[in-house]
Amino acid sequence: MAAEPPPSSFSYRTTGSTCLHPLSQLLGIPLDQVNFVACQLFALCAAFWFRIYLTPCKTSSKVRHAFATLLGIYFSIFCFGWYSIHLFVLVLMCYGIMVTASISNVHRFSFFVAMGYLTICHISRIYIFHYGILTTDFSGPLMIVTQKITTLAFQVHDGSAGRAEDLSAEQRRLAVKVKPTFLEYLSYLLNFMSVIAGPCNNFNDYVAFIEGRHVRMKLLEVNWKQNTSCSFPEPSPTTATSFKMYLANWNIQTAAWLKCVCYERVPWYPTVLTFILSALWHGVYPGYYFTFLTGVLVTLAARAVRNNCRHYFLSSRAAKGIYDVVTWAVTQLAVSYTVAPFILLAVEPTISLYRSMYFYLHIISLLIILFLPAKPQAHIQRQPQTLNSRNKEKTY
Repeated sequence: MAAEPPPSSFSYRTTGSTCLHPLSQLLGIPLDQVNFVACQLFALCAAFWFRIYLTPCKTSSKVRHAFATLLGIYFSIFCFGWYSIHLFVLVLMCYGIMVTASISNVHRFSFFVAMGYLTICHISRIYIFHYGILTTDFSGPLMIVTQKITTLAFQVHDGSAGRAEDLSAEQRRLAVKVKPTFLEYLSYLLNFMSVIAGPCNNFNDYVAFIEGRHVRMKLLEVNWKQNTSCSFPEPSPTTATSFKMYLANWNIQTAAWLKCVCYERVPWYPTVLTFILSALWHGVYPGYYFTFLTGVLVTLAARAVRNNCRHYFLSSRAAKGIYDVVTWAVTQLAVSYTVAPFILLAVEPTISLYRSMYFYLHIISLLIILFLPAKPQAHIQRQPQTLNSRNKEKTY
């Protein structure tokens, strides 16, 4: 019988640096997580130094780009070791596409290469690494890099191939008129401020930050006079360095990425797009697909209940309050039920969990969809038409 591994072996497992192993043993935290947190804390300190000593008023943008890139590459290697080569390979491949592909196709090629490479890496985690052995691995940064690659490619296409009248106001603002240089491309994708855990940002905003134009751009949005000097007040970073805001930015920027590369460009039904791209984006774990399919089913059922029942509870504040409390409680229960496979990942534990609860939410949702009519939706849409017709009658 093989000897059991020592208790500390789990904390020693990592694909990156092992220099913090004593700290990992002292804290009783796996080494990969210690490395991740250490890089994030060091990045925060480096950001203060970067802001104070490499200010754009005194330092050229090339130096700022180079420093941000080199430190980001070091963080990647420190956390993920040789697995970080996946980041560098994808970045180099997509820069080759950026340089060689035509403007009319650069966004398509970049999207399929980046998403294809990410999907292959997700598949390897299941069939080679058996659902992943580490809490933190290279797939997280690879997802961020994929977001940035595709976002930039679409914005380059908007800046050169897109007709202004076909673009939204936001697309026109974020359009990139000139393809980035190699240093700008590396800095945008691998800078130490976002390479480990994001969030994704827009290329124009990032370059404006590196060149020191970000404050002036924001002030001009509220009708300040243009000033080319560095006399604008620097925003305080203390209000933005909270973990809660950091997580919120991740979700917001992920939604913005889906909007940029998908919702505004493909005339498909948004629910279908949400399912397809969310599934491809998160990976190929079966648990993800259980969550997405259950989420679609529950969402359709919730919409049917709302269309059929909500207008009966709008007659008084008390009734509306009861409706809000009940629907809030049901929502929390549904979310817990729906996201469980997202944590379990595999098929067997997911089926076991749902079987233990008799698939109750699946069954209830299906019954609601099958037996509740869709008629009240027309009732909701009829009201503004009636008001408009009344207004027209008054004008006559």
